[in-house]
Amino acid sequence: MLKSLFVTCLLGTAVLSAMASEDGSVTFTYANDDFTSWGKSKSEIYDVAIRIDDPALVGKKITGIRALLNAYEGLESTSLWLSKELTLEKAGNVKVTVPDIYSSEAAIEKIDIPGVDHSVGQLSVALDTPYVLTDEGVYVGYSLTVPTVENGVSLTDGQKSPVLLSPSENAQSLYVRASKDFLKWLPYNDRLGCAAAIYVSLEGELAEYSVGIKELSNAKVTVDRDFTVKAKLANVGGASFSSLGFTYTIAGNTHEGNLEFATPVAPNLSGEISVDLPIEKVTELGDFDLDVTINKVNGQSNDNILASASCVVSVLPFVPVHRPLVEEFTGTWCGWCPRGYVALELLAEEYGDGIVLAAYHDSDPMQADDFPLDPDSFGFPSAILNRGDVEDPYLGKGTKGFGMKNDVKASLEESVLADIQVKAWWDDEEKTKIGVSATSTFLEDKENAGYKVGFLLISNGLSGKEASWTQSNYFAGNVSAYGGTDLEVLTTWPGKVRGLVFNDVVVATDGFMGVEGSVPEDVVYNEPYTTLFSYDIAANSIVQDKNMLYVAAFILNPDGTVLNANKTHVEGSNAIVAIVSDAAEVSAEYYGIDGSRVKMPKDGVFVKIIRMSDGSIRAEKILR
Repeated sequence: MLKSLFVTCLLGTAVLSAMASEDGSVTFTYANDDFTSWGKSKSEIYDVAIRIDDPALVGKKITGIRALLNAYEGLESTSLWLSKELTLEKAGNVKVTVPDIYSSEAAIEKIDIPGVDHSVGQLSVALDTPYVLTDEGVYVGYSLTVPTVENGVSLTDGQKSPVLLSPSENAQSLYVRASKDFLKWLPYNDRLGCAAAIYVSLEGELAEYSVGIKELSNAKVTVDRDFTVKAKLANVGGASFSSLGFTYTIAGNTHEGNLEFATPVAPNLSGEISVDLPIEKVTELGDFDLDVTINKVNGQSNDNILASASCVVSVLPFVPVHRPLVEEFTGTWCGWCPRGYVALELLAEEYGDGIVLAAYHDSDPMQADDFPLDPDSFGFPSAILNRGDVEDPYLGKGTKGFGMKNDVKASLEESVLADIQVKAWWDDEEKTKIGVSATSTFLEDKENAGYKVGFLLISNGLSGKEASWTQSNYFAGNVSAYGGTDLEVLTTWPGKVRGLVFNDVVVATDGFMGVEGSVPEDVVYNEPYTTLFSYDIAANSIVQDKNMLYVAAFILNPDGTVLNANKTHVEGSNAIVAIVSDAAEVSAEYYGIDGSRVKMPKDGVFVKIIRMSDGSIRAEKILR
């Protein structure tokens, strides 16, 4: 069923609400109601654009364009335009954008927007002849000039940052060109994470129910287990929906699926939603095409040209869980190091056992006997993610905000070709010796792989009353610089912080550089390799509570970077705690206490490493 709609878009409302209208118009925008300004603080020409190329909108007519600016005066040569390509041509001493479809001068109108603390400018134009959208797509944009000011006169704030932007993740929501800063048009959403405040009036009928698949992600899944595939959907129909019916084909079998939404999904011509599509298990190993079609919306037929999509599903004996390793370098004497303390605490709260954290202390009571790196080779605080480049433990590779969180998130989303499982146990009644077993398994055959397994002994809950345990804090009282950020809490602490509890502290660096021979030179697909390791903490003066000890294990690439990592709590005396599951035992290997592999244990103490059908590893200590 088709019907004419008028979709209102309150300035900045990304979710469009549909209402009946006689003129049958809709508004397309990537913007929402959270605005910010941007510019290069120069007298120059700015060109700003968005792109529309959704096949579901082909045939609709562009009847008007509107753009919001950060200034309502002090700008010249303002125009709105449409173009198939973003083309620059020489005009005198500068290059200007030459639209190939439509261009019109537009005067700036002063308007007020709720939530914005100053008046802004608005450009608007109604096309005499509507433009019909084609499958080639179209750029919609505006141009303006910040004029040269007289000597002794400064640009206004609006002239310095004339472009009004709104947060967006859509890659097509922002293209910019500034005549003195950019020699060509650049896609800029990936740099600013924003959309241009451009609004396009469209005319035409919308299907009542129209949901398209904008993206269907490839997936790696475990054999013989139900799984989900991530999809990005767009509701470009005229009505909200609360249920979707879909069919899918994989490994020669066709199935039906259904998704229910607790909150109805409203129409949004430029937005998308992320969902997990439930898929039934595949019982064979290999790569399979998955073909998905959304055929029902609220029980009605789905009228969308992009209702179908495909991806590749790799069915594996197990799927490695990627756990990044974040290593921080710090010291209680370092006044800027509390930002690293906060960063690690926030990362632990956010990701839990999904990441491995390790803090190396230098020249304070928590320094391990062998500090693994030259302290003069980097500043304090600093950090390395997966043994990559040195970066800030809070800022990451950025210059503001909690950049390390973004870096860790990006690392978590990377797939890896190896899994590592680790177990640790007390090897004597006095709890002075720790036995460790790490099992690495690879999803590839590789000759001369050059992998090694490394280890770290880590403790939580360390504290002390002596002056050397007092943490220096340069953030004390500096609310003006750090208020409203994750570091604001540090401004409430004194300049010398006593009684602080330190977590994720490396208390022994044995195994830091990896154990030679821990992984064979030639690795075989789905073949588990077990490395035994040990720690003797009888003389370790840093350890305070033996119940707070953990062992981290990680796979090192030939270049020294970390492929994958994991950690475990040191468990009860003379036992390795097994993972409880319904999986069956697939294979078993036996190792002597010296780490050598034996065919079958006879007399003595041995470790039995068990490979389970679900890909997990169990370990048992046996006495013969």
